[in-house]
Amino acid sequence: MYKRYSLRPRVRQWRDTIAEKFDIKEMLFFADFSNPGMRAEIPRIREVSNLIIETQNTSPHYKKDFTDFIMLDNIYQKAFSSPDVDNFIIFTGDGHFSSVVRFLTQNCGKKVYIYSVADGLSGLLRSVCTKAYELPTERDIDVTYYSMIARQIRQTDTTGLRFPDPSFAMVAGAVSEYYGIDRETVKDAANKMAKHGYLTVTSNKLSSSKRISTVSVNESKLASDGVELIEDPAYLMIPKKNTDQK
Repeated sequence: MYKRYSLRPRVRQWRDTIAEKFDIKEMLFFADFSNPGMRAEIPRIREVSNLIIETQNTSPHYKKDFTDFIMLDNIYQKAFSSPDVDNFIIFTGDGHFSSVVRFLTQNCGKKVYIYSVADGLSGLLRSVCTKAYELPTERDIDVTYYSMIARQIRQTDTTGLRFPDPSFAMVAGAVSEYYGIDRETVKDAANKMAKHGYLTVTSNKLSSSKRISTVSVNESKLASDGVELIEDPAYLMIPKKNTDQK
């Protein structure tokens, strides 16, 4: 998600969504947490589970990432040790997991639900699982960008400006620079917010031939449509960017 969408995983939100459908018995997280980006996620993972499995390969000679192997081993062990578990939910898009998913569904009679980063799901894995979901959804992306834009508008100091609200161009530029996102992407998101009524855009006259558009957040429209913006700034910054700014 970092590389494709410049978004951070909203782990707690995912847990809450899954909990609406399933009685969650256990949540395990596997990763090489020596990676700075992954290590930055540990506090948010601990909000939903303390079952964090470090998969770092400490061999000085053999650099293979063991995460998949360790995950597969744990899945097979769980299938044998917990026959009462009916559903497995696996976050991966890797086709290497198609064999274990086929084993769970065909040999063990389990249902297997796959969650994968959008456009990163193996066709073979999709064909053998019970159901597949891709993240982030379009709504996830929209809400994240909306949150970045709204946060910038709220925090912009307008005391020295001519108008009480910041300009559209100022907000788009500041969000693009701060979060490392393409300016056109930010502008498209802001235009989408305005189209839905989540931004109030005001045209202001500068001179007889020039006008400037200023923007403010329409909090009541967001609330009435049930759009909950992300308030925790940690979810809006990718780890590398966050680290660089400390």
